[in-house]
Amino acid sequence: MTVVQQKYEELIDAMPVHVKVARAAQMFNWSRDWIMRQVLAEKGTMSEERLRLEIAMKMYGHEESVRQLIEKALSHVSG
Repeated sequence: MTVVQQKYEELIDAMPVHVKVARAAQMFNWSRDWIMRQVLAEKGTMSEERLRLEIAMKMYGHEESVRQLIEKALSHVSG
C-alpha cells in the first residue's frame, strides 16, 4: 500500500458514519447525473419517466432479473 493510499484510508476510517453516508450519496448522485448526460447524448430528449428508466438500465441492467423489470416498464412508457 502506498503512503498516499494509507493516509486516505486513515482519513476515511476517522470520518463519522453520517459523513461517510453523505459522501456516498453525493457520489451516487454524481454518477447518476453523469449517466443521465450519457443517455441524453446517445438517445436525445425524452420524457422524465423514460429517462429515469434508461438511467436505471445503465446502472442495474447487468442483472438479468432487473433488466427484465426495466424493459417491461420501458414498454409502457412513451417518449
